[in-house]
Amino acid sequence: METVRFELLGSLQLVSDRDGPRTISAAKIETLLAVLLIRANRPVFSEELISEIWGEERPRRARAGLHVYVSHLRKMFAHFGVRNAVIVTHPQGYLLAVDEALLDICELRVSHARGRENRMPDPERALVSFTAASRLFRGPVLAGIGKGTITTTFVRWAEEMWLECLESIAYCLLRTGRHRELVGDLTNWVEEHPLHEAFREQLMLALHRSGRRAEALRVFQHTRRVLRDELGLEPGETMRRLQNAILNDSLDCAVTGQA
Repeated sequence: METVRFELLGSLQLVSDRDGPRTISAAKIETLLAVLLIRANRPVFSEELISEIWGEERPRRARAGLHVYVSHLRKMFAHFGVRNAVIVTHPQGYLLAVDEALLDICELRVSHARGRENRMPDPERALVSFTAASRLFRGPVLAGIGKGTITTTFVRWAEEMWLECLESIAYCLLRTGRHRELVGDLTNWVEEHPLHEAFREQLMLALHRSGRRAEALRVFQHTRRVLRDELGLEPGETMRRLQNAILNDSLDCAVTGQA
């Protein structure tokens, strides 16, 4: 029997093992499915769904409209050949019954947890898990979908997971002595997330361990300017200790947190 996966870590898509990825062109039905997937196997109140779909511009007969969209989504499932997910009517709303192993966010949680479990005792194995988790992200999470409370909270969680996966990849590469191959990625991540201080600390460490001490110290000065200009803040204590350790050539695990 055909299997369909549901992917939210990018634009929302249904991926068939026979026909490949498919998207939903109707924006409100796409939002409905996204919310049901985020709350997979848990009931979502009708009022929550209405708020996510229409925001403050809800129509007079919003509940009737919601019922119509649910009906359309059920028909779409039948058209796409979705047999492993069922929209169940609940006394206070709706519930999407689905095997969570078919959701990319479930795979993300599993790979991330496996990486955290091995992060300290086995960084090589942890690196494999964190890399697998990071590759699940295909672009901006739920790109093009509305900004309701449920979707916004989910996007924020997913983006934090993405950053944590990248931080952990860098951590594992530093632990295993691959600082030179890491410099390029960290440079890109700093450009993409200029206020994310952890990437800048890791870049300083990777540069220093690659024999590029002056460049590592320039990262600190640039970070100070960016934080002052954007947030009116100074670099955190960890980064200041790292700068002092590089200046004094006394870098050790206690300073960097990189065992």
